[in-house]
Amino acid sequence: MKSILMKNTINTEPFFLNHQNRKLFVTLYTPSNHALDHWVLHFPAFAEEMNKSRKMVSAQARSFAGMGMTVVVPDLYGTGESGGDFSEADWSVWCADMLYLVDWMRAQGAIKIHFWGLRLGALLALDVARRLNNPVSSLLLWQPVCTGARMLTQFLRLRTVAGFMDGQQEKVSDLRTQLGQGTSLEIAGYRLSPKLANELDELNLSLMLPAAGTKINWLELTKTSDTPLPIDKQRIVESWQHHGVEITVELVAGEPFWMTPEITLVPDLILRSEEGVRAAISCPRDDGAVMDGGDLNEPVSCQTPTPEEVSENVATERPLNFACQGERLIGVIHPGRQPAQCGVLLVVGGPQYRVGSHRQFVLLARDLAESDIPVFRFDYRGMGDSSGDLIGFEGITDDIATAMDCFQHECPGLTEVVILGLCDAATAAALYAADDERVQGLVLLNPWVRSDAGEARTYIRHYYLNRLFSKGFWRKLRAGRVDYWSALNSFFELVVRATGRGSSHAVPSTADPRISQSDLSLALRLERALETFTGKVLLVLSGNDFTAAEFRQAVDASSAFQSIVAQGRFRIKQIDEADHTFSRTVWRDAVTAEIRDWLKSW
Repeated sequence: MKSILMKNTINTEPFFLNHQNRKLFVTLYTPSNHALDHWVLHFPAFAEEMNKSRKMVSAQARSFAGMGMTVVVPDLYGTGESGGDFSEADWSVWCADMLYLVDWMRAQGAIKIHFWGLRLGALLALDVARRLNNPVSSLLLWQPVCTGARMLTQFLRLRTVAGFMDGQQEKVSDLRTQLGQGTSLEIAGYRLSPKLANELDELNLSLMLPAAGTKINWLELTKTSDTPLPIDKQRIVESWQHHGVEITVELVAGEPFWMTPEITLVPDLILRSEEGVRAAISCPRDDGAVMDGGDLNEPVSCQTPTPEEVSENVATERPLNFACQGERLIGVIHPGRQPAQCGVLLVVGGPQYRVGSHRQFVLLARDLAESDIPVFRFDYRGMGDSSGDLIGFEGITDDIATAMDCFQHECPGLTEVVILGLCDAATAAALYAADDERVQGLVLLNPWVRSDAGEARTYIRHYYLNRLFSKGFWRKLRAGRVDYWSALNSFFELVVRATGRGSSHAVPSTADPRISQSDLSLALRLERALETFTGKVLLVLSGNDFTAAEFRQAVDASSAFQSIVAQGRFRIKQIDEADHTFSRTVWRDAVTAEIRDWLKSW
């Protein structure tokens, strides 16, 4: 990626703006030299798609900044780091805030502005463009959705699938009826208001005809580059071209990064986007051709907002930009209203960045800060808005240590730090803790101890046994809707994996001093780390989560592990029926209350 992104040294500046008492979080990407008067405004994807897309969006923003452009990446109201709750957000508010950002950009020196929308954000970009007095210089659309109704249906299905796993029989039509009756719905950790749902239903890409002469670059991700554009999108493109819109459509082979289980980058999409913007603005190529619209030797100044521009309720919550091993890390600190001796460092893992799934970590941090417990959240290298290559949770020791230093610098009274992590970040926190005397406690949410054999045993115990006692399974079997032989083959393959047969790696004993940490299974390494660490530990486990189930299984399989977690310095809390990310308000509130109570008991 560096060959794509590092054409110009990039500055990343996060800050808050205030629009009509709505706190808006903005990440600004600027070139340190050769700045132009062309600016790019990003329109984010919807809900969890925005979170999953963060690394890809950051990579593209750095690419544009490397060309000499200034890029503005905002969080919509009620999402990400911005103020408000998702239930308070609606389409008209989002449009008003994006129009405000256009005015702010112009006040900073932007002469030519380009819109860049992802998925539902592409429709928001088109809608805002139609409301402007002056046309935008170009529109970059990444995988636009055809209708808001289709996006809403996809979102509602997340709840029906989760309900099916819990034995509920909700249908999308039932959920739409509830919304039509004025009932808000909690879906995948977000509370959807009837107003926003109604506004989404009315959105139709085919009716958002851009002004004639508008330059549009439409990029569509497909499994292969020769996969044709879907017929409904072909018709929209042809209709726009018929009305004089200058539109280019390109198909790019790549994974749908807004929904993949792990962080995914599509380098070809970044390159094609850069080429499209170059074509739209006559940007110079490597041969030094002159760019239209700016003097390469005259940088454009950009002023970050003064404190009085930001709403009073964020006077203490502020973003930070700090260095680690030559990279720039982005974090947000919540220092609380009063100085404190004990604070929480929140480490994020998995495919998420510092806001967490469905903003769980933003909401947790704000809640704890209200109780005068300072919190610091950050993206380690290669995650979210931070620069660098993704190194994985087992290689972030330097990142955690640097974040600890930054936390103490911002909150000088801190003498004790608790590290909190979910999933692989919980395991990373435990592996780090014993080597830093500042760490006096750990909050571990569903620690990750995944192994091939452990995963197979967990699946047998918690999936196949549940299926055997499920009436629905037996009804399907009697009706002939179960592939009997395939199911048996899958089961026996899991049995082989669960016993460790076929693996060339025997599990070493922790008693042998000649065995290095890297040779141990993850469960054994976590066991050894928790034995070495002498501080207090809060374990919070979900009752309906394979990761938590595999952790409990690892503890049950080791008498030494059982002895460790039975010590008085450990507190174990299980939240029955909760999923891996505690996606319902009642579960999230239970986690927050448990952490707050545990910290106050010190």
